[in-house]
Formats: sequence, C-alpha cells, structure tokens
Amino acid sequence: MSTPEPPASLVKALKKILRPLIRLLLEYGITYPYLSNLLKNIFVEVVHDEMQVDGKRQTLSRISVVSGVHRKDVKRILEEPENTEPGDRKASLGARLLGIWLGDPRYLNQQHQPLSLPRMRSDSSEISFEQLVESINKDVRPRAVLDEWLRAGLVTLNDADEVVLETDAFVTEKNFDERAHFFGRNIRDHVAAGAHNLMPGVEDKFFERAVFYDQLTHDSVARLKALSGQVAMEALQKVNEEALRLSDQDEGKPDASYRMTMGTFFYQKNEDDPKQGQ
Repeated sequence: MSTPEPPASLVKALKKILRPLIRLLLEYGITYPYLSNLLKNIFVEVVHDEMQVDGKRQTLSRISVVSGVHRKDVKRILEEPENTEPGDRKASLGARLLGIWLGDPRYLNQQHQPLSLPRMRSDSSEISFEQLVESINKDVRPRAVLDEWLRAGLVTLNDADEVVLETDAFVTEKNFDERAHFFGRNIRDHVAAGAHNLMPGVEDKFFERAVFYDQLTHDSVARLKALSGQVAMEALQKVNEEALRLSDQDEGKPDASYRMTMGTFFYQKNEDDPKQGQ
C-alpha cells in the first residue's frame, strides 16, 4: 500500500518554517541526529495525546502506524518519565509578575507606564515589589526574585530603594533562558494557530495577518520598525489590561479552562546579503 503524497504547498511552507529554525539549532550545536531523536519523541507524544480514536484504546501498534516510529521505540518513549523543566516554572512566575506590573492600573502611571515600586512593604504605600511577588506566590521569597532579576538586568534599584522595571532588558543576552522559554511558547502558539486554520473542515479560524513589503531602503525599514514597535506595544498593553481584568472576573468559575495568546513580531532582512538566509 502506497503512502499518499502530502500537499506540495504544505511541504514548501514547512521548508520555509524549518530553515531559520535549523540555522538557530546549528548555532547552538544541535545537529541532525539530536533533532531526529527529538522529533521521534514528539511524533509519538502527539499521536498518543492528541489523535486518540473515540471508544478505542490507544495501542502501541496504532501509534507506530500513525507516527511512523518503530513499535519498540514507541514503547520506550511512553515509558520514559516526564521531565518538568524548572526553568519553565521560573519563566511562568516571571511572566505573571510582568503581566500584572504592566497591566494592573495600580502599578501604572497616567501614561500607562510601569511605576517604580518600593522594594519593601510600608504604611506609606499600598503597593511594593514585595507585595507584588507575594500576591502571585507566597512560597517564593521576594528577595530571591529581586536578586535574580537584578542579576539578569530586568530591574534596577534607584536611590529611593525602588525597583525600576527595565522593559528593554527582556530581549538582552543576559536573559537567555527566559527568552528561549517564550520563544518556544510564542512560536508554538503562532504555528498552532496557522496549523488550525489549515486543518480540513475548520470554519472558526484564528486571526492571523501580516504586513510585508520589499524593495525598501534601510532608513524606510527603520521607520517602519519604530512604528511597528509603538503600535504593537499599545495593542499588547491594551489586551493585557483587559485580560487581567477578565482573569480576575473568571477566577473560580467551573468553565474557566481556556487560555489565549495574542502576539506581535517584526522582521527585516537585506535581500542582497546571502548570510541572512532566506
């Protein structure tokens, strides 16, 4: 029995998606054998977790047939213990802190910019960095979070002993682990939205749009980059504030089982420079 050929347009799109990813992997020493073994695990996990047949038990043979992974490898992969990365938990805590600091009106000035927070609680102020951390997780010492964020350059302390959020620092070299976490999370959801829209029979498609132009000068692209950053931050902040309000409103409701992601990005390249890839 011959295997049907996948749509040529999908294969072409897949090559476009993988090319910059492969370039990143090679930069960090992740070669084909490593990626091949990783893909084998993910193929098995996806079939096992997301492609079950109603009313039928998921078997090793079916997973092997659907995924193309040998049955003995399927058995080995499913028997391996799950590994929860501590870095993911740390990044999740940081994301929640950042979301409140940038979205809760109590932590914003009149221009909707994050306030500098007193490091410790005091009678003279209702908010503080200590209070912010404890509002998320009372098991984590605020001083430990502050020390880590100071080390990573995410915040600074001013002369008034206030914690100042350095929003630009979240894309610096010092913060690689957190950036890698959100790279995976954000690209996963972007790809998931696009994949959902390409699934057969799907009518309720996710919003996915982009503006793209070529034959522009460096100065023109710089202007568009600045404009994109400005309007994107305005949109993200507005959605974040509303999402935070709705999250508080929905807390404890039996049907509060959904999550969402709304993201933006900007990319540019010099078409005449072959080192920048395709």
